[in-house]
Amino acid sequence: EDLQDMFIVHSIEEIQSLITAHEQFKATLPEADKERMATMGIQNEIMKIAQTYGIKLSGVNPYTNLSPQDISNKWEAVKHLVPLRDQMLQEEVARQQANERLRRQFAAQANIIGPWIQTKMEEIGHISVDMAGSLEDQMNNLKQYEQNIINYKSNIDKLEGDHQLIQE
Repeated sequence: EDLQDMFIVHSIEEIQSLITAHEQFKATLPEADKERMATMGIQNEIMKIAQTYGIKLSGVNPYTNLSPQDISNKWEAVKHLVPLRDQMLQEEVARQQANERLRRQFAAQANIIGPWIQTKMEEIGHISVDMAGSLEDQMNNLKQYEQNIINYKSNIDKLEGDHQLIQE
């Protein structure tokens, strides 16, 4: 059942922890297979003894609800699910690595754009306080700032797009 559980992770460290736990689980499989084979061997011995001495078995083991066929089916399911879980974990590693690259790219862009925005806000604030010159000069200065902002907008749009990708 655990092999089919969905997982939600938010970092490379979290997925690495899941991979480590999965690898530890996989390391127990050879021993579990030996136990399974021993159990199946005991079942076969019981069947041989019953057949040799003409003992009719009731068909129900009072000590367990599992039949040998149940054990075999569950073992086959585990052998099938382990590689699928490996694949899911590796896909999540790739996804988390891509997310980490996006986060770093976003942080680098934000560290450039944030101060730029702050500087422009301060400059515009100074213009409104220091209203020197004619209205036309003031209007031209504001239009120049507007054009600078429009020219820089593609950088802000890229930052916003990267933010959206991180959110997904």
